[in-house]
Amino acid sequence: MTIKNKLEKRLFNINAFLESNKNPSLKIIHLLRLEVKHLEALLELMSFQENFGARFEIPERLEKLFHEAGKLRKFGLEMGAMRTIVHNNNLAKPTLFLKQLQLSKNKASLKLIKERRECPAFKPGDFAKHPDAELSSYACQEFLARRASSILNLLEQDIISDIQSLHLLRKMLKSILFVLSICKKEVEPVRLFLRTHERFIKSVESEIGSLHDTHLFVISLEKKPDTIHAPEQDALKKIKRQWQNEMMNKIEDLGPQLDAIRQFALDLKEQSIYELNSASALSN
Repeated sequence: MTIKNKLEKRLFNINAFLESNKNPSLKIIHLLRLEVKHLEALLELMSFQENFGARFEIPERLEKLFHEAGKLRKFGLEMGAMRTIVHNNNLAKPTLFLKQLQLSKNKASLKLIKERRECPAFKPGDFAKHPDAELSSYACQEFLARRASSILNLLEQDIISDIQSLHLLRKMLKSILFVLSICKKEVEPVRLFLRTHERFIKSVESEIGSLHDTHLFVISLEKKPDTIHAPEQDALKKIKRQWQNEMMNKIEDLGPQLDAIRQFALDLKEQSIYELNSASALSN
């Protein structure tokens, strides 16, 4: 299989965003960031084959779009999460603080629109010199084996209270899911093993994502003491406390799941290495 069609699909959606005149809603920027993450996984997969001549990183102008979209996403999610906490716990609404967040969100939206307007469309040659090269089964198996090893190395540490390490684990798990959609016949029977664990992997990475977002909301409040109006201090402290309690509950739930992720990574590494050795034996 050539990887060019997969690359073109990702770029088609990214270029559609660049050509759009729509305001970047939370749904739109989520889809944009998802495409970029898919693209990063593609580049890493291609890096296991020299004949693709793939880039090691996405272009700087796409990185800027991703970064600005991330800031806009954070402001939008923070406002939504704050309103949910207020509603569910019958707390006083921090109207002035929410207005400040809305202003920050508007500024981030304008900056993203400016970046979008100034960014030229992307083409496959921006990411690989030879995208028409055939994707090998070896590259897919090697990617999965390396990813499993990286997960096991990360889990040798006690990462349950380290949000950034958990976020890194989430990125690793998502990249496996992304590559699973690319490598089909190339990774049989490992693909069957991954399919049986797909729902569990999605569940864990989603929980980590929610934890990471809540952590960012708390940090955001801690970084803005000078912008908090005195009448709203008590309400915002209660909101922060609620978020911190949510984080503690999420971390407690994640503990046993990390043990299951470790076993998943061990099994994935064993199966991938077995397939690599089998392919090597057949070629010799």
